[in-house]
Amino acid sequence: MAAVAHYWASCAGGLEFALLKELENLEGTSIIPGIDSYGGVQFRTTSAPQKVAELRSADNVYAFLSHHKKIPVDKESGMAFLGSLAGKIDWEPVMQLHRLWQETEEPDSSSGISDPLLTINGMANVEQTHVTPQRSFRVTGNRICKDMKKHGYTSMDAAAAIGDGMHELLGWPADMRSFNVEVLAWIIDDELLLVLALIYSGNKKKTKNLQNVSNINEPCAEVEDVEGSEQVKSTKKKRPAERPSRADAQLYSRRPYRKALVHTSLKPSTAYGLLQLADVQPGDIVLDPMCGCGTIPLEAINWLGTRVMGLAGDFVDTAVEAANINATAGESPGHCDVVRWDASMLPLRTASIDRVICDMPFGNRCGNHKVREVLCPRVVKQVVRVLRPGSGIAVLMAQSKTMKEEIEVNQKAYLNLQKHFYVYMEVKFH
Repeated sequence: MAAVAHYWASCAGGLEFALLKELENLEGTSIIPGIDSYGGVQFRTTSAPQKVAELRSADNVYAFLSHHKKIPVDKESGMAFLGSLAGKIDWEPVMQLHRLWQETEEPDSSSGISDPLLTINGMANVEQTHVTPQRSFRVTGNRICKDMKKHGYTSMDAAAAIGDGMHELLGWPADMRSFNVEVLAWIIDDELLLVLALIYSGNKKKTKNLQNVSNINEPCAEVEDVEGSEQVKSTKKKRPAERPSRADAQLYSRRPYRKALVHTSLKPSTAYGLLQLADVQPGDIVLDPMCGCGTIPLEAINWLGTRVMGLAGDFVDTAVEAANINATAGESPGHCDVVRWDASMLPLRTASIDRVICDMPFGNRCGNHKVREVLCPRVVKQVVRVLRPGSGIAVLMAQSKTMKEEIEVNQKAYLNLQKHFYVYMEVKFH
């Protein structure tokens, strides 16, 4: 009988419904309710890591360690509480799950590394002198104050307290850069979620690096780590070991089309949630008129293959270049056209599109706010024009007062607003 593994899967807050739907179809899985402050779902499953890794709507998956409410927020009591957490966790199944994922990710990764359970006091009947500590760890602490003024301790204080407890119990050395176990402590007000990372590297396929781009939407490429890249001539100072990339160590970074990015690239997991909201069906034409690096239509194709057609466009040259790189990566199971256009004057036939899904520009990194307040309503008018009457669906992510007025007032005769809710793209921890 397969062992039951305990996970936390993260996602954009507000899109948990898509993750729950996937987990309901994952064999041997039970949902554990009770954590509402964090975007994600807690669950147990007997499914293999390979199956869990196929979750499209999850940003990432972690081994679940513990969850606490009403934790002390003053420094003295808080440090004592956080320092005691390691002793309250059953590390054996957690590290077995960690090891299983590492063997799945890198079949040879376990060679030369002692069983982590051997270093846990009282868990294994072996002499400590026979164990060579080869496993190092890091604790990353992140805090946010929503409904309270401040904590009596910093994120680094919290991480250090948890790390001290782990070192005392497990005997592992701490290493902030070259580590193979990472524990993450997320604190929101007086609530704590503690998890252990299972993924430490992302898309290992070679990527194209777009050089000499100064635009704020500059595409960046994920660069493959090459063994031996840290070797330098003896006349030069040796660089410290590179720590694993947090951006690469995500489930969504494994998408084969994710070759070139722009600074405001949408997460593929979020794109998948938007596709679920739009109820995309085989035979649909999926349009993103302000596509960035093309994530939304490319996610539709990666999910449904040749049963859908993608159409992506943007006005920014670097975004179009990035989308073209991703669309022509040679691994796409379907087809996506990429066009440079002005989204306020789409060169498309009226009533020709089944689904329009767009993460419209907002925030400081997406140009001038006043320009967006004028541009976005114009784009909505084009969306209304190109959608098929009666069956067409649009899912628009925006942060604009004029957008709301355009949809609910000016286009009321043509659009039926089915749902309006908030999606929390990122929790701003400190």
